[in-house]
Amino acid sequence: MAKHDPEPGSLLFRALAEAEGRQGARQSVVLVLEELRMFAGSSVKRCKERNLDKALQILAGMSKGLWELDGDAILPLARCVVACQMEAAGSSSTFCRLEKIIAKLAEGNESLVSEQVNEFMDYFSKDNEPLSPHTLQTVCIFIEESTMGRKYWKNKLMLLLQCIAATFDVILKDPSARNEEWQHLTVKICLQLFKWMPKEVSTLAWDGVDNAGVLQRILGSLLQIMAGKAASKDTRLLVGIAVSMLVNTAPKPLQGARAILSLYRLLDQGGGFIVQEAEGTIMKVPAMDNYKGEYWFGMLRVVPSAWSPDGLETLVLTRGLLSCCKKEILSCRLDGHKQENTFLGTLVPFCGQLFFLQSCLLLDVLFPVVLALMEEPMDRHYYCFQVFSLWLQSFRENLDEIWKAAGGRVLGDNSSLLQRLTQLLWNNAESPVEGISESIRCSFQLLLESYSLECDHFEARERPFFEEVLQRMILMPWQARARYFALVSVLPYLGPEKVLDRYKELPGHLLSCLSTNHLCPVAAEVYKTFLQLQRKAWMEGHGHVSEEELSQKWACPWLPTLSIALMSPNTFLQNHASSHLLGCTLRLFPASSALLAESFCGGHASQLWAWVALVNAQKAVTGALPADTATLERLASCFSSKEENIRLAALGLLCATPRTNQALTGTEIRLLQEFLLLNLNCDSSAFRQLLQASMKKALVRMRDSSLAILRAKAPNKKSQSNLEVSVQPGEHRDSSLIQAVDFVEWLMQLCLSSVTPGSNYQRRKTSLLLLTAVMETCTDTWSPERKKGQPPRNMAMLLNWARSKGCWDYFCQANTLTLLSCLQDSTNEIRELASELLVCYFPPAFPTSMTAALFQQAQEAISSPRVQEAESGAVLMKTILQKLDVCALRQLFPAAEEELGEQGQCLCFLEHLFRVLHDHVAIARQNLLQAACTTPIHGVVLALRRCLLEVPEVLDSMLTLQLAPRWQAFLSDLVNTAKDINSFLLGMLQGKPSSSTDQSASAPSFADMGNAIGSLIQLGKEWGSPEALEEDSVLLSEEHSLILTCCWVSVKEIGLLLGGLIEKVLPLAPPGDCGQLLPLQVVHLAAEIFQDTLLKCRHWGAVEGCSMGFTKFCTALLRHPDQELQAIPETMQTQGLVLLRSPRSRSITRRAAGFPMLFLCIVAGEDPTKSRPLLASCVKTLLALASEPLPCNWDQTVDLPQVSAVHVLQTLVRGSGLGTALHKYIAPMLTLLLQALGSPSWAMRNAAIQLFGALTVRLLGQKRMREDSASQEGLSSEALFSSYPQLRGILLEELTSAVTGGTQRGKLCLYPSLYAILTFLAKLQPSADVPNSDSICFLESLIQLSGNPIYAVRKMAARALLPLVPRSNYGKVLLQLTSHLPQPEDMLSHNALHGCLLQILALLTRALRVNCLSSDALLTITCQMEDHLWLLTRLQRCHLVRTVYLQVISLLMGSCSQSFAQQVWKIVSSELADCQFQEKGSNSPVQVGLTTFYQAGAHFLCQEAARLGCPKRVSKLCWFLRRGNVDVQVAILMWVNEQEERTGLELGKGLQLTLLENLEEVLKGETNCVLLKLYLEAFVHLHGEPLFQNHPFPPLSAGYKECMEILLSMVESDHLSPELLGQALCVLAFLLTLSTEDHSIWERWGAVIEKCSKAVALEALRIAAAKSLKIAGGDLIWRAQQSSSSALRSMALRIIDAGLTLLQDEDHAVRHEAAIFASLLAAPPQNSCVLLQANKALLGLLQLSLEKFGSDPETFAMLVRHLHTAPLSRALTELESKGVVSLYKEDEPNVYAEPGVFSQMLLPFLLQLHSRASSSPELQMAMSNWLKVTGPEIFSDLQRCKLWWHQDRDTSLLLKSLACPKVHIAVSALLATAALALHILESAEEGEVPSVDRISFTSRELREDVLSVQEVLRGHGMAPAIAAAGSKRDT
Repeated sequence: MAKHDPEPGSLLFRALAEAEGRQGARQSVVLVLEELRMFAGSSVKRCKERNLDKALQILAGMSKGLWELDGDAILPLARCVVACQMEAAGSSSTFCRLEKIIAKLAEGNESLVSEQVNEFMDYFSKDNEPLSPHTLQTVCIFIEESTMGRKYWKNKLMLLLQCIAATFDVILKDPSARNEEWQHLTVKICLQLFKWMPKEVSTLAWDGVDNAGVLQRILGSLLQIMAGKAASKDTRLLVGIAVSMLVNTAPKPLQGARAILSLYRLLDQGGGFIVQEAEGTIMKVPAMDNYKGEYWFGMLRVVPSAWSPDGLETLVLTRGLLSCCKKEILSCRLDGHKQENTFLGTLVPFCGQLFFLQSCLLLDVLFPVVLALMEEPMDRHYYCFQVFSLWLQSFRENLDEIWKAAGGRVLGDNSSLLQRLTQLLWNNAESPVEGISESIRCSFQLLLESYSLECDHFEARERPFFEEVLQRMILMPWQARARYFALVSVLPYLGPEKVLDRYKELPGHLLSCLSTNHLCPVAAEVYKTFLQLQRKAWMEGHGHVSEEELSQKWACPWLPTLSIALMSPNTFLQNHASSHLLGCTLRLFPASSALLAESFCGGHASQLWAWVALVNAQKAVTGALPADTATLERLASCFSSKEENIRLAALGLLCATPRTNQALTGTEIRLLQEFLLLNLNCDSSAFRQLLQASMKKALVRMRDSSLAILRAKAPNKKSQSNLEVSVQPGEHRDSSLIQAVDFVEWLMQLCLSSVTPGSNYQRRKTSLLLLTAVMETCTDTWSPERKKGQPPRNMAMLLNWARSKGCWDYFCQANTLTLLSCLQDSTNEIRELASELLVCYFPPAFPTSMTAALFQQAQEAISSPRVQEAESGAVLMKTILQKLDVCALRQLFPAAEEELGEQGQCLCFLEHLFRVLHDHVAIARQNLLQAACTTPIHGVVLALRRCLLEVPEVLDSMLTLQLAPRWQAFLSDLVNTAKDINSFLLGMLQGKPSSSTDQSASAPSFADMGNAIGSLIQLGKEWGSPEALEEDSVLLSEEHSLILTCCWVSVKEIGLLLGGLIEKVLPLAPPGDCGQLLPLQVVHLAAEIFQDTLLKCRHWGAVEGCSMGFTKFCTALLRHPDQELQAIPETMQTQGLVLLRSPRSRSITRRAAGFPMLFLCIVAGEDPTKSRPLLASCVKTLLALASEPLPCNWDQTVDLPQVSAVHVLQTLVRGSGLGTALHKYIAPMLTLLLQALGSPSWAMRNAAIQLFGALTVRLLGQKRMREDSASQEGLSSEALFSSYPQLRGILLEELTSAVTGGTQRGKLCLYPSLYAILTFLAKLQPSADVPNSDSICFLESLIQLSGNPIYAVRKMAARALLPLVPRSNYGKVLLQLTSHLPQPEDMLSHNALHGCLLQILALLTRALRVNCLSSDALLTITCQMEDHLWLLTRLQRCHLVRTVYLQVISLLMGSCSQSFAQQVWKIVSSELADCQFQEKGSNSPVQVGLTTFYQAGAHFLCQEAARLGCPKRVSKLCWFLRRGNVDVQVAILMWVNEQEERTGLELGKGLQLTLLENLEEVLKGETNCVLLKLYLEAFVHLHGEPLFQNHPFPPLSAGYKECMEILLSMVESDHLSPELLGQALCVLAFLLTLSTEDHSIWERWGAVIEKCSKAVALEALRIAAAKSLKIAGGDLIWRAQQSSSSALRSMALRIIDAGLTLLQDEDHAVRHEAAIFASLLAAPPQNSCVLLQANKALLGLLQLSLEKFGSDPETFAMLVRHLHTAPLSRALTELESKGVVSLYKEDEPNVYAEPGVFSQMLLPFLLQLHSRASSSPELQMAMSNWLKVTGPEIFSDLQRCKLWWHQDRDTSLLLKSLACPKVHIAVSALLATAALALHILESAEEGEVPSVDRISFTSRELREDVLSVQEVLRGHGMAPAIAAAGSKRDT
């Protein structure tokens, strides 16, 4: 039995009680004791550490006083601190803090404190029994961290060793007592003893004393753990370190070296253990005398014994030795018999029997071991390479001794050692194992440094190894990360100039790396290393060199590279260049900023971003932002930019600063406010996160600078000068303080007014994030879970000052109500953010009057059939529980008032929810349809899950001794109920009652489930209802959807609930003598629920949710110490495998998506640090089952066990939680799937294809998306085959078989696995340039496949050839392929010829892209291709061959002779010209590939015309566009549309004129829709941008007017596709810009624009309307400004109106195009305008309408049309009425639009318009008429609003109004219209404008009503965002 520990906590509280009884009069000691009491009572680590820090500060302040106190005063404190140390053994940081206190107390009372430590240590040293885990942990940390504790255990060493030996005996001999933590701690204490007490241990191990037997037992146990498989990997690795520490105790290095050698010989024998002589003594024998079967560790005898090693023991020992063993021992030379095979000559056998003369332990013993380890399986590769890196480090440190032993160089240029080391590095350079890359980098540096040191030592001038490394690195693909490790390592030895001269592609490769996330850090390191070395080289030997000269030198190689990176359209490249390159450039070359600024002086978006990045980097270096006018103006333009990254960069520039207490200036605050107002509704999640981060920096600056000002103002008792400063502070300091406080108040109000339901999701999410930032930085709430970001200690001073000014009232009721409205949102993000704010920062309890209404609202929500509403109800329930107090609980549950003290608040609350669940289940059993409509189950289960698992107080309540039995009963009842619900729901969907005993183990089919639901619907309706009987629809009815939703979501939630319950509750230690909170039978019941769900459920959402819970379930059980619990997942897996093979499993993988997930969840729950026996058993069983032959009578319609096994395997492979654990099974699975692809069963082939896809992703990685897709995926062939050596043989054998099996001429021989192999090879990265590359063996087979009769195989073989050809061999292979091209008279195979050309095309494309062909090779290839021109002529009858040949020639046109190029042009032109005379309607046979050849020919002509710019060729191409064959025209138009940048000048002009001239013919002719769409698209592509409209065009003839009529008729009709209509609208817009006469066409176009800009229009039409506005809208508005025509001005206002609508569109692309239109109006394109952000563009359009059309009454009409018109009374009436809740809620046409917010935005412009009314009678009349019509309704709504919120209305109804978007929008619009009406009415009363008839109220009455309404709404959390009561008199 292990030794009993003192009761947890008893020592500490006993010491505290004694301290209070005996402590002296010193107040400081009392304060320390109080801090220690708070430390003991706290459960949060951060709080405990803060208490200890305070206690230490108090002691430090009274250090002199400690000397004055007597022992009686110090004794209680010392006892208390030591008791605290005993309790803090599990936290090293806490223990060290207490140790500092002990050291402070011991300064004058060392003996007294030491006695206390000894007294407490005596608890653990009274006998020789085994030590418990807690005791081991305590003793271990005292030995490691406590000086006095270490001294105590040195005196008690033998007793401690005996206890450790006894502990090992219990652990190793009794498997039931084996505990991983116990074993680990026992090994750890051995390590600490060997480390901290080497002298004492040395006597026992090396001197052969009589009492050394106990150490012998311990060493034997350590070796048994090292070689055993039972212990975890971490424990075995720790054993290796412990044994190494024991070796370090050797008094002489040779003794330690011999012991190491003996251990390796022991491991090589297969096992052994240390034995003790019968007399209890160790026989003293000569150190190296070898008895048969005996080995010696010092004076300890080792006798081999049988064990089953797994190879890890050698790794463990070697790693421990290399990481911890003394340098003298590792470099020790061993004496012995001479052996020929020493490594100093050649490699030695692994730890042979004999020893070596003058051999080195590190080189001749450990290095062969390392070589053997590098062949270990992939799952150990990380540790193996770590051992290799450690060996290199030891080699580097022991070079002197190695040279002495070798008698010369060991790393000579031709030495085998250097070759071995280099080969090992390159072979593992691209290892996919995580973490190896850093070891690769370190290893390169160590090897090169060792080589350099050896060359220096032996004065070797020639050092070719550096050149070899550089050359090898250059030839590797740029995507290989390891090449940059080698480059950084070799760079200091070769010098930057030499490397740049040899590696000219480096700048371009660095740019490519910077655009790839995982390559960015190494690229930045390369660049930084270059700059450091270059600066050092340029400054050495040149005297004084100015910074300007240095920057000019820097600019030569690097300025273009850095400028390109910073102005790149690739955001990855931009950001990485800014963050990684720019800063180090400015630090090393400060004068380079001027050179960079010149490159970024333009107005393009890329230049703006680069400029901001440059200024930001300068600010980071200098600490200040330039305040000149030009900088601020450009910064303001950056804030208005359309590009998000520019705005964010400018914001970061404004907010960030090197010093956090640097105050923001007034200009900076003004810019911040303008920015926030325009960017709250940005729809980019990344933008919102970065906005929050930047604003947090600004808020921290404001907070810290304000605190600094207040600290300066506060009187200081110690200094009179500080008092004077506080009396007369600087005026600018006070203004900074006021500005900061006002800004935070403004920001808080802005956020609260923006989180209301009337705003869109984007604005609400951003506002909540900003509100979180305010709460984190500007409150005094301390968050223990955060390590950083805690409020300053004197934060209360700033809060009090702000509140004294009437600001920062964060937690008022209005703000609480506003956030409560967010809890009822339909989106999870909004709800969670609001709940977190309420729980973390707001007062601990809601007002009692509010809690009942919230609880009622939550109950209604969780009873809603809508999943979103149920989720919101669950969040609300959780929040209520976290904010619950006793008063509120009594109000909610009056009947439970007497029991509150017994069962606690949480239990009472959850039991109520459990009763609600029972009620819902009872209704469901009676009528499932009614329950799904009114009382669904899923909402209550969800609420239970969130309250039970996500509220920390619930788990704390479970650990209360008095409540534990109630919790046990509650949890058991909950699991039983979950079992009943799950069985009931699954039974209903099977059409069987839950009590039925014949429920199938597989899920029901869709038909069975549909019939079952139909029966449930009929049962739920009234019998005899004709509607119920006659209803028959192919669409699912809402009743059907209701039942499905209720069932599947409930099943999913039950799985999540049970998984979380096991995960959170099972590890809890039961309080007192109570049993487990979850007994074994309850856990078994949960396992049955998971099994039933995964076997009988087919809904993937439910399976996924259940799988998440089941994974947590298995993880918790497999890592639990209880053996019975650990066995449950294994039993379930065994049952599943049996079911998989049994006849009951037929169709199970197709019919139950959860069946494979059953196995995945079980094996994913295993501990990844252990051997994963369940995974091994599962995979082996599945592989064996899948490999079994199909039965003779197999049925194609039934899933076979073999098919099911393959499906399970592919699910395991796709599982992300298994990591590298599946690597050892990759080869057998690949073999299996290749065999299965040839199966006669379609189901087997289909399963194999899915497994192939999963294996490909597992081996080569997931395909990257977006900008990061430029980098190639996967591994090179070298990296793949070195990581998985078996794959090479498997793939090569299959490929060879496919080639040899498909050589029968004239027969089509199918090889099913061939295409899969080719696809896999094609996905590899380009091959490294390795002379003996393993990939070369594939080339012959792939080249032979060029003749395969299957087209897809030939094409894929060409793709597979690319990654397998070394880069240096591209030219050689291309010459080989081109030399085999036939002449017309040769015998040829069209298939072989086509395949050969495909391979030439693929290789040539890659070779030209990477520029790896020499000029001679390229010229030779070109000549050979020119010699086979016949392949393009009609002599070659295969059009596919002609097409590929033409594509190859297109790549070589730059190298071809001029005559050949003319010949090719002539042939292609004649072919395309002849094709138009071929009648399509004729009966000529179809020619395969002819259309493709025409397309290739047309593309060739386009490329040549663009390349040469020859007018004749441009003219010829334009002729084909007008008169060519339809296929040719389509090909030319497709080529034009595919060009990202517009074509060259000559070709662009020619195509523009051709498209314009031919437009009439195309529109009038019978053009097919495809050609017409492409034609119009090309027209828009070449003419559509405003920048291209500056070219002179001929005046339009009457024919073009007919074109406009045709286009108008097209866009006005609804018969064509939206895409075609959109293109036609844009072409019409361009033609309108060339016409100046007919206004009727403009009017019709404007009407179409208005129609297409509506929110209900299709997206393609809306974006076309925006593009059309961009093209012609500015021209129309300009004409309207110059004209006095009212019709034209009215038309311009309609266009502006459409622009306003489009700028609020929900589609980002539409807003983008509309913003360009507004930007062009603000600044014409020739002025290099900055494209505006949508909101800025919106304000620009509004301002334009005022400035240019402000006097027109139509302007006022246009603006007021955008005011929300739905009256508030209607919204309130709808809110009060209770309708039937349906499952689905209809969305608004435009979910992005914000009518309420836009109404507030319009108000200032309407008021400006009103101020101009006095000079415009027409405008006055328009406003009077508007007030006459809307005034009575405004006044009525104000009265209704005031009464509705003033009355004692039901609180639940008020809460509903908080969450109602319609109410909020109506309120915002009402206040805006009321403000406008107030101004108009005041002007009428003052006589400035005519009076308004039919208005029965005065302006004073209206203003009073508005003020009253605002006050009422603000108190109820409606938070109106505008001061609508402001009137003309106020302004």
